[in-house]
Amino acid sequence: EKGDSHNKNTTNRRNGYSKKTVKSQFGDLQLDVPRDRDNDFNPVVVPKNIRDISGIEEKIISLYTRGMSTRDIHDQILDLYGIEISADQVSNITN
Repeated sequence: EKGDSHNKNTTNRRNGYSKKTVKSQFGDLQLDVPRDRDNDFNPVVVPKNIRDISGIEEKIISLYTRGMSTRDIHDQILDLYGIEISADQVSNITN
């Protein structure tokens, strides 16, 4: 947890965010990528040195076909990727 100093078994700490611009089928998106002091953090969803995530639209369509609402998809994409996609954009992609 952030700020929990009692259960820490490491000297590594959070160190803010770095900006990263990635390309998708619908234009450039800016991400906030977390970083740490020891540079041990490796992003999983959008790995380091990856600048093209045009496959995200297919993921949105897949979530939509599984019955998720556009608002739920918006929340999931924001949580997983840190990308702010409005419900209207999700609706446009699914159409």
